[in-house]
Amino acid sequence: MRGYGPAAQTFHMRTQTTLLRPPRRTYRSYFTDSTSWDRYEPRPGDIVISTPAKVGTTWTQRIASVLVFQDTRLPGPLMEISPWLDCRFVPVDAMLGTLEEQRHRRFLKTHLPMDALPVYSEVSYLVVARDLRDTAVSAHNHALGMNGLRDEFPDPPDEDDVYTPRLPVVPEDIRAFWRDYFTRSPFPWEANGWPYNSPTRHLESWWGHRDEPNVLFLHFQDMLDDLDKEMRRVSAFLGIPVDEARWPALVKACTFSDMKATQDQVFPGRLAEALTSLEFFHKGRNGQWQNVFTDEDMALYRAAVEPLDPGMRAWLTRSV
Repeated sequence: MRGYGPAAQTFHMRTQTTLLRPPRRTYRSYFTDSTSWDRYEPRPGDIVISTPAKVGTTWTQRIASVLVFQDTRLPGPLMEISPWLDCRFVPVDAMLGTLEEQRHRRFLKTHLPMDALPVYSEVSYLVVARDLRDTAVSAHNHALGMNGLRDEFPDPPDEDDVYTPRLPVVPEDIRAFWRDYFTRSPFPWEANGWPYNSPTRHLESWWGHRDEPNVLFLHFQDMLDDLDKEMRRVSAFLGIPVDEARWPALVKACTFSDMKATQDQVFPGRLAEALTSLEFFHKGRNGQWQNVFTDEDMALYRAAVEPLDPGMRAWLTRSV
């Protein structure tokens, strides 16, 4: 049952889920600890938004929020309503307590590949991908801004722990960042952490499950090209009927211009101010890598995507 409403909500609260696949790998880095998911207690109807960094995570959370609440207003900051369970800088107990208290249909975020997550039969998974060349440019803008926020984040408890290195200092030269982005991805698993995670691992982990009934693939470019259409796809997948009278306002609330204008609804307190300073939502467009990188740089990108399944590579680059 995928419906949303008072009767369906009661059903979701009372029905158990079936574990389809347990986590197979542990991912730890400066920002991430996948073992937090060991304590996750799913409810049928839960929504997990699984994306790499900078491919539309917050955008998809915002889409989920207007569909779940059928309103453009949020009952609190989006990042608190929709917690990032694998984040190391928010106490796990607090996030789990928030989830337990929620009586609306819950939606969570993760940056983990599928093999780090418990996958349940009655949980819906929104998997978002983006052309890796655009992701690299967006990640550089974000990571460069993080350089100026180093004092906001604590040092790891053990400086010798390979899984909790210090917050990386990101090169200002975008070409240097590009070289790292497409070549520095050590396993096991993600030991050097953000921002040098494998650029392809996340989508690879989900690709073979793309036709399963509780998995929906979204592409950043499709969302840019026709937000209305993609939101309708999400609505249908989640079993949430479209109210045509409200629909235009819901779509407008999920545009980049509206999200930037209401950033204080997304992030709480000081974090909103800090992320505004680094332009968290950036430009929200693709193709910025063109005419920036050399043939040598592009060869590194091609080497990274060459081993991918041809269908996955074609879908990712929109060459179909």
